[in-house]
Amino acid sequence: MSFVRRVLVALVMVSLSACGYTLRGSGSVLPPDVKKVYIPMAENNSTELGLANVVTEAMREEFDSYGTVTVVEKQSEADAILRLQITDVKRTTQSVRASSNTALQMDTTMYLAAELRRTTGPILWREANIRVTKGYGADPSVVVATSPDFASGSISSSDLSSLSNRDISRGQEQNALNSLAQDAARIVYDKAVAPDF
Repeated sequence: MSFVRRVLVALVMVSLSACGYTLRGSGSVLPPDVKKVYIPMAENNSTELGLANVVTEAMREEFDSYGTVTVVEKQSEADAILRLQITDVKRTTQSVRASSNTALQMDTTMYLAAELRRTTGPILWREANIRVTKGYGADPSVVVATSPDFASGSISSSDLSSLSNRDISRGQEQNALNSLAQDAARIVYDKAVAPDF
């Protein structure tokens, strides 16, 4: 890299940091002594079986990803505890029209509450109403097989024609729940740990 290019890169980095910009995960709003977080299994008050595992794992991965805090296996090792509660999961159906065709789209919304508390008691952060929503196609005519959400799922585009609407809806909904858990984890991390820009 040429000298001029290095100087320009350095100037851009200095100007961005002067404006308060930092790289995601490079800072924390937590007190300096809070370095280890314990995340127990989420409490699931919804009727969605297995969702507590999905949400808990997504939270652990998100909090462990940036190196700002370390997720520990035991509460006795932690400086803080992140408690999660899945308060509800709601589904709505809507019709989507394209030209002369009408198809069903499902929307799944997950509601959570989260609290980050020091192991000694004081609350560091709390949010009682976190809401994340994901839409997906409920029949083959509205499933976008080239979308990243579809590609990350377990159904291939060649399988679509041989599956019933119910099978497609189940597969799409499971992908939506996984995506909702990741979205919720990102929101919780950004609000509880990441600095405001």
